[in-house]
Amino acid sequence: MEPTEEQYLVINALEALNLLVWRLYDEDTGYWHIQTHSTVLPLATILRNGEVVTFGWE
Repeated sequence: MEPTEEQYLVINALEALNLLVWRLYDEDTGYWHIQTHSTVLPLATILRNGEVVTFGWE
């Protein structure tokens, strides 16, 4: 399963803001798992529709 355009928009925005620390794409689920410098969203998952949820809530 390939990443969606919506997911890439979120990843690119986080990179542009220099917030992205780490990212991993899970081909089985189609989700990105990320770590950011943000204290509000340190670990999260980017769903296929581009929605960002706290890690473990997907």
